[in-house]
Amino acid sequence: MAALPDAPSARVQSSIMLTPIKFMECLNGFQKSAVARAGVELEVFTHIARGRQTVEEIAAATQAAPRGIRILLDGLTVLDLIVKDGERYQLTRESAVFLDRESPEYLGGIIGFQHSPLMYAAFARFTEAVRQGGAVVSEEGTMEPDHPVWLDFARAMIPMALPPARFTAQIAGRVEKVLDVAAGHGMYGISILQACPEARCVAVDWAGVLALAQENARIAAVEERWQALPGSVFEVDLGDGYDAVLLPNILHHFDKAGCVAMLRRLHQAMAENGRVFIVAMFPHEDRVSPSAAAWFAMTMLATTAAGDAYTLAEYGAILREVGFEAGPPHPVPGTARSVLVANRVIR
Repeated sequence: MAALPDAPSARVQSSIMLTPIKFMECLNGFQKSAVARAGVELEVFTHIARGRQTVEEIAAATQAAPRGIRILLDGLTVLDLIVKDGERYQLTRESAVFLDRESPEYLGGIIGFQHSPLMYAAFARFTEAVRQGGAVVSEEGTMEPDHPVWLDFARAMIPMALPPARFTAQIAGRVEKVLDVAAGHGMYGISILQACPEARCVAVDWAGVLALAQENARIAAVEERWQALPGSVFEVDLGDGYDAVLLPNILHHFDKAGCVAMLRRLHQAMAENGRVFIVAMFPHEDRVSPSAAAWFAMTMLATTAAGDAYTLAEYGAILREVGFEAGPPHPVPGTARSVLVANRVIR
């Protein structure tokens, strides 16, 4: 009779119920991203919205191989981007809003930024960034003057920026003179101009990006009250008398000393009753929740020399050092961002 195998060791027994699925899903993340990208590039979501819901119909509309479309559609179903019902595929509510090219809130264009060569390179060398403590793709990362990535980013982010931009305008109420820092597509300042017919806005950013913002101001019929100020917020003459300064998604690109330096310049340019509006994702003190805000620190490590995802307490300390007092954050509905409003304190 053959000998029975030895009983499993205590270490093996303790691992019998464990699974590497979480780790494998992390490693497969780039594959999932590629599947989602294929769905957008082939306009699968748009075709489904138009009523083409079978493999044959979608393959004909996309001029792609039926086998490829079948596997892609099933993959998008696994990713919860579409729903399969028998032999037919339908959009989820989210995909109908964000992935149908004919939707006003279409976000497919963001792929150009998220999958840009710079982002690929930054995360391909993430281990080096961890060792160095900052971006290794270039000395300053994405904060180099006139970095071309920001024009692509500005174009792609307009649909995603509109809800927090309009929410910020609602919070701001009546204002007269606005400074839009790192204006990008310009939608934050433009939203305030649309809400306040008496307001005027000066937008600071690199010249190439401001050309896009100016076009958006023209489309919104507020160009006469909108002014471009090309250059760095650390260097250009900002003027004075601003009762509202917009800081959408910018302070986290710098270390705390850089944030203080920027805010000091802004403090000097503001009216006595001025307010700053910081739009950002704020991780909790544990720095691992909520997930979107906590994860944003990875992007800052990979793409900037010294940026970070700052907690509310850290923002509060930075603001107090300069001469601002912040209130509680205002969560933007339907997004991971909040608006932190801080009043200028007279010194």
